[in-house]
Amino acid sequence: MADEPTQAADDAHAIVKLDAEVGAGARIWYFPDGDRPPDQAGANGAHESLMILNVCSADAHVNLDLYWTDRPPTFGVSVVIPGERVRSLRVPWWEDPKDADRVIVPVREQYAIRVRSDVPVICQYGRLELVPSFALYTTMGMSRDA
Repeated sequence: MADEPTQAADDAHAIVKLDAEVGAGARIWYFPDGDRPPDQAGANGAHESLMILNVCSADAHVNLDLYWTDRPPTFGVSVVIPGERVRSLRVPWWEDPKDADRVIVPVREQYAIRVRSDVPVICQYGRLELVPSFALYTTMGMSRDA
């Protein structure tokens, strides 16, 4: 019995070390229910977020691909998730100014997201609606290895 806490600590350390070396999660994620809510003022304004957790010590270079109901996909919206960090990305997501004109997400237009990363990451999508009252919707995406 005396060895159990030591073994648990060793196991936890091994998991943290492995995650830092190779990451955790998947390299590809899918979210089929994008639907940007109307902007509203205030700290609790309606929004949608794509949360990405990178437990790897290396930065995750991520590409977002957007699929639309009535036009061709928008591929390769680039973002970086620093090593051992989490980011909450809100529309329009882009970091590179050259993406500004091609990454327009209209309010209440249905779309889907594919996340492609060079290291395994964990992704979750969330949306906060304010009308008629507060409603928070979150979901894990469908993932697969590349």
